[in-house]
Amino acid sequence: MNKALKIAGITGGVIVALLAGVLLLAKMIITPERVKKTVIPLAQKALHRPVRLGDIKVSIFSGIVLNNVVIMEKEGEETFVAVDLVKLRYQFWPLLSKRIVVDEISMETPRIRIVKLPDGSFNFSDIMKKEKTAPVEQPKEKADIDLLVSTVAVSKGELVYEDKSKQAAAPSRYTLSAVEFTSNDISPKKPIPFKAKASFSGASLEVEGKIADATEKPALDAVFRVVDADLKKLMAGMPAELAAKAKAYDPAGIINVSLTLAGPVAAPKELLKSGEVRMKDVSFSVSGQRPVLSGKLVLKGDTVTSEDLVLSLGKERLTIALAAANLFGKPVSITSTVKADKFDLAPFISKKESAEGTAGAAKPEPAPMKLPVKATGSVSLGQTSYKGLPVSQLLLKYRLANNVLDIDQFSGQVAGGTFSDTARIDLGRQGYVYSTRLTVQGVQADPVVTAFSPKAAGTIFGTMALNAQLNGSGIRDASLKKNLAGQGDFAVTNGKLTGAGMVQKLATFLNLEQLRVIRFNKFAGTFRVSGGKAVLDSDVAGSDVRLTPTGTVGLDKSLDMSLVTRISPELTGKVARGNIGGNIGQFLTDEKGWGVLPVKVGGTTSAPKFRLDASMVGGQLRTKAREKLQQTIEQKLMKRKEGEPKAPEQELIERGLKGIFGR
Repeated sequence: MNKALKIAGITGGVIVALLAGVLLLAKMIITPERVKKTVIPLAQKALHRPVRLGDIKVSIFSGIVLNNVVIMEKEGEETFVAVDLVKLRYQFWPLLSKRIVVDEISMETPRIRIVKLPDGSFNFSDIMKKEKTAPVEQPKEKADIDLLVSTVAVSKGELVYEDKSKQAAAPSRYTLSAVEFTSNDISPKKPIPFKAKASFSGASLEVEGKIADATEKPALDAVFRVVDADLKKLMAGMPAELAAKAKAYDPAGIINVSLTLAGPVAAPKELLKSGEVRMKDVSFSVSGQRPVLSGKLVLKGDTVTSEDLVLSLGKERLTIALAAANLFGKPVSITSTVKADKFDLAPFISKKESAEGTAGAAKPEPAPMKLPVKATGSVSLGQTSYKGLPVSQLLLKYRLANNVLDIDQFSGQVAGGTFSDTARIDLGRQGYVYSTRLTVQGVQADPVVTAFSPKAAGTIFGTMALNAQLNGSGIRDASLKKNLAGQGDFAVTNGKLTGAGMVQKLATFLNLEQLRVIRFNKFAGTFRVSGGKAVLDSDVAGSDVRLTPTGTVGLDKSLDMSLVTRISPELTGKVARGNIGGNIGQFLTDEKGWGVLPVKVGGTTSAPKFRLDASMVGGQLRTKAREKLQQTIEQKLMKRKEGEPKAPEQELIERGLKGIFGR
């Protein structure tokens, strides 16, 4: 027994002595200087970049600590990677049984600079290239080495990304700060779990998940989050050229994003599986207004739907139900329903129209659109307004497919009546090609005219009906004048013509105050649009005045019209004593005693010019003179009782008068 104990003691002493010798030898061989001489050349050869190391601490049983690790750019002028502290801590004894147990791999305060170069490559692209080497014959059997890493950690990191690929005055620059990364229980035999987070311009970025087959075909299963992103701060941290596009809208509010990623890293477009975007009081400036958007968008596969999505403007609320499918294919299919009890669209529409009108004449026609979208939807507003005109029960139903927009219904109530419109717009053709059919019933004319043509406000009153079919191409003035065509009919009942326009100037021309307000039972007619002009054929039937406006009204506001004016017998004498000359009133009357004044109108709608139609006046005078002469001859030369047949002499006289007067 004693002998056995002695042998054990001697054996133990020898082992301790051997270990002490090994440790002493290792201490002598593995020095910081030797590590530098070994590691730096190997690192520089692998990275093709200058490498610098600061202080090094070596422990055979626990690991190595590197201070101030710096990897320069390939040219050696700027820093590619800089790390204040790198730790590698492992367990010694498992090495003897071919087990590598790493307690910790960590980096403190790493700073990494990624640059996209003008040619589209990155400042690390050369490192990623695999060198072509002769194939190495692998041994038939490999000894298994069991690797287990307890913790990999990065703390207080910073990642800077610069995009120099675009030719700009200054490169785009993004910075991720407060970068943290941890991964535990890492083994090549199972998926590697990890957590990471960083800050970017006021937003917190987080990702948590696992990566499988990291060395061969890595596949990701993770959740990525953007937490409480402040849009104002986010915009402030973006490159100037990108922020400039959104600056005019001045976005603000909070956004939270959660995305589920799963699949091979080599197919990034297929990684996104599901997610959601939450918007809280997201506001933006548009058309002088500040609407606020709140709600959630939910992504499942290739479909996104909305939940509780509301657009608010003051006390007005617009609820939006939205669904979009086939997000990663073509065409994207969108359906939407927009509703509100009350929402004023006027500020948004009027601002846009004003901007288009200012520079529209100088701009070319819009290029054809190629929209990878198929859409259907509706907009329903209980109350709204357009150009200051209250509109109720507004309903819009539309379809978009193959770059063609169909308005299946656009209807509502306005000015005491209703309107209904359908339209078709081909967005795939230069300047767009369109057709529309409009019906108006029971609408009061004055508020509509005031809304659409303020300068003509107060010129026409009554209840209006309209049917119109129009088609054309182009949205600029020159194209409209050239290509707009169509036809229709209209009627205004129980109304009056007044104001400072054509009626007032007609009254001045005829020197008849009673014509400054023309009351009528019906003002009706037809129109045809072609070649930049509207051809009008209409009648105004009143108790004292009857007008027959016929001719053309140019889209440039030019006038070329005949305005035959018939005046009641009570007013005819007054016209005859006016400024248009002579005793014309006693000749220009019809069989019922109404005065007939053939007037021509030229100039423009804002400055009409009146004159008598000389050819028509001459014809009427000849007719009147013939009738007067014939009546005198019959009375004085050949008295005939009423009902008696004409004598041959009378027929001869009539033929002679026709020869004289040409009728």
